[in-house]
Amino acid sequence: MLDAAAARGYPIKVVLFVNDGDTGGDPAPLEDPQGYIPTVTDQLESITPLQAPVLIVTPDKFALGGRQPRGGALTPITAPFAAKLERRLRAARKAEGTALARAAIVAIRRLAAAGGHPLPKHIPPAKDNLNGILSSKPPGNAVGGPWLIVGLALGSLLLAAFLVGVHRRLMRQQGAAHSGSPTQ
Repeated sequence: MLDAAAARGYPIKVVLFVNDGDTGGDPAPLEDPQGYIPTVTDQLESITPLQAPVLIVTPDKFALGGRQPRGGALTPITAPFAAKLERRLRAARKAEGTALARAAIVAIRRLAAAGGHPLPKHIPPAKDNLNGILSSKPPGNAVGGPWLIVGLALGSLLLAAFLVGVHRRLMRQQGAAHSGSPTQ
């Protein structure tokens, strides 16, 4: 759904909070997601400018922030505008990931249509993207890859051999110093 929206010029970001385990134990984002939305939008804006809204979905509420494309321009989402958009959305009412995802899918469709980017009725399943939502690197471009692991292992072995050699040399020097000392 997110890929389809982005492909149609509506790259919405979605956050699902099932319970306070998803918020690091902080209940505030669940109790007042609209009050928390500036934190999320500021964090995302620090990475790349937002071109569409940020949607937070909780079991009982939605929150919107960021920008909504309207009339060919990006309009900041104000609290009254967010409330207007949210009125047309139905909350999940269950503290389950699947229920929140379903509510988010409906919300994404309605928000994209309101932003002038209606989504097709049928959207094919997403391709596996294990790079994460913020990465633009294609698969296989992992930093270092298997050679990094080999290099670290080899470096560790060389360091261990060096330390053993230093330890043996110190032990021999201490042994020689004790054997040459006078006895009483």
